[in-house]
Amino acid sequence: MADSVAFDHAPEPPLVRRFGAGLSEAEVRRFQTILERECGVSLSLPEAWGRAIALLALVEMLLQGHGAMPAAGESFAEFAHPRS
Repeated sequence: MADSVAFDHAPEPPLVRRFGAGLSEAEVRRFQTILERECGVSLSLPEAWGRAIALLALVEMLLQGHGAMPAAGESFAEFAHPRS
C-alpha cells in the first residue's frame, strides 16, 4: 500500500503593485512617510511616486558620474549574472 503524502503549499504572496523604476507601492508609501517626517511635506501617492523616480534618477546619475555604477548598456563584470 502506497503511503499518501500531503504537500503543504505555502500561501502565495499578495500581489505587489510595482510603479516606475521597479518601486512597489509599499516602498513609495515609505518614501511618503520619510518626506512627511523629515521635511514636513505631505504628497499624494502619485506625487510621491514622481519624486521617488526623480530622486532615483539623480542618485543613478551621480553614481555613474563617479564610476560607481555602470552607464546604461554597460555592466560591471564582477557583478554580472552568469548567462544561461
